[in-house]
Amino acid sequence: MIIPTFLTIFSLFTELVTPVTQSQPIIYVYAYSWTPGFCNDESYPGCLNPQPYWETNFTIHGLWPQYAENGYPDFCTNEPFNNSIPQQIGESTMIQYWPNVMEYPNSSSYDSFWEHEWTKHGTCTGLTQYQYFDTAIQLTNRIPTPTVLYDSIGQNMSANVLRENMGGSDYVSLQCSNQILNGLYTCWNQTDNEPTTQIQCPTSVLKEDTCTDSDDIIIL
Repeated sequence: MIIPTFLTIFSLFTELVTPVTQSQPIIYVYAYSWTPGFCNDESYPGCLNPQPYWETNFTIHGLWPQYAENGYPDFCTNEPFNNSIPQQIGESTMIQYWPNVMEYPNSSSYDSFWEHEWTKHGTCTGLTQYQYFDTAIQLTNRIPTPTVLYDSIGQNMSANVLRENMGGSDYVSLQCSNQILNGLYTCWNQTDNEPTTQIQCPTSVLKEDTCTDSDDIIIL
C-alpha cells in the first residue's frame, strides 16, 4: 500500500480549496455601430426614424474588458442596472451616442440595451455604472468618425483606408454583412479600469473582422 506523503496531501488539498481564476482583463474592446448598415433591410423604430447624427456618425455598441489572449469575462456581479443612470448622464446624450434603434424612445423597453451592456460587460469593468456609461460616451470623441467615411456615404470605399483612418490595420476589426459596413471594434489599454490609449488588437479580435471578401465595402 502506498502511503501519501504530507506534501502530496497538502498539494491535493490546495487544489481543492484554491479557486480557479482567469487572468485579469488587461484591455478594453470598444465597439462602434454604423447605424445605416445595421438598419439595412430592418424596420426597427430607430431605423425608420433615425436621428441625423446616427446617419453620419458611428454610435456606440458597447465597451467590454477583453483578455489579452482570447475571450472576455462577462456577468461578473449581480448588480442590477440602475435605470436612473440615463437621466444622470442626460437621456438625450445617451440616445444620441448609444441608441437602441430596436425600440421607440418612449418605450419602457428602451433601456434594455443599456441594461444588457451593463449586466454582461459593465459589471466586469470595476467601474461604477455612471463611470461605465460616461466613459464609453467620452471615448467616442477620442477617435471620431473619420471624414473619409462621411465622404463615402452612399458609395463604396476601401476597407483598408477605413482601417488606416481608425488607427491602422492591427488596431481595428471591421464588421460587415455582405460587405455592408455595420460597425467596428477598436482596442484600448487600461489604467485603473479606465481605457487610456488605443493599442493593437489581439489576434482573437482581429479574426472577427468580417469585411474581408474584398477591399471594397459598401457605406450606406
